Amino acid sequence: MRIRTHTNPLSCLQTFEPLKPHEVFPNFSGKLDFEIGFGQSSFIKNYAQNHSDRLVVGIEVRKKAADLMRQRLTQDNIANVHLVYGDGSKCLATMFDDHSLDTIFIFHPDPWLKRRHKKRLLINDDFVCIAQQKLKAGGLIHLSTDVASLWQYVQITFAHNPNFEQYQNHPFWADYTTRWHEISQAKDRQTFCGTFMVK
Repeated sequence: MRIRTHTNPLSCLQTFEPLKPHEVFPNFSGKLDFEIGFGQSSFIKNYAQNHSDRLVVGIEVRKKAADLMRQRLTQDNIANVHLVYGDGSKCLATMFDDHSLDTIFIFHPDPWLKRRHKKRLLINDDFVCIAQQKLKAGGLIHLSTDVASLWQYVQITFAHNPNFEQYQNHPFWADYTTRWHEISQAKDRQTFCGTFMVK
């Protein structure tokens, strides 16, 4: 059984100021990425180290996880990451300028399997619409989950928006790893990975 501590994103009341990339990262090159729900994974830290020319924004609904990751980034002297905590949907809608994002990363989002909790799901028609508005033309959403029913729902939801198309076999996934992906592999659970591109 998949066990995970859930935090209801709808209970988060944080507000977000518009991002000023050059104030956050003086060497900002115009390349901007956003990870929703970085949790305890090292992906955001490793990605930022390997792409030092990019500004990477991360949001986590669990404040303790955000504080812990901030400490790890400070210890490793990584300056091109900006962390916040709260609701990822609200952050996406209010923090970023339209057509400013290159990539959105969403790895193993909370599946909220009970029907009464469906409104808490990150991916829905409104989210996909906002993501299309904030991504550049050709911008990408990389998304993974080990929950088959959630993966089917995600594919259907993106198919509802004519501005997205699913990118088959994107090379990003060749070296993909996160803490939850490693847990899924250890428990012999299939991980579903997909990339959705703005037309």
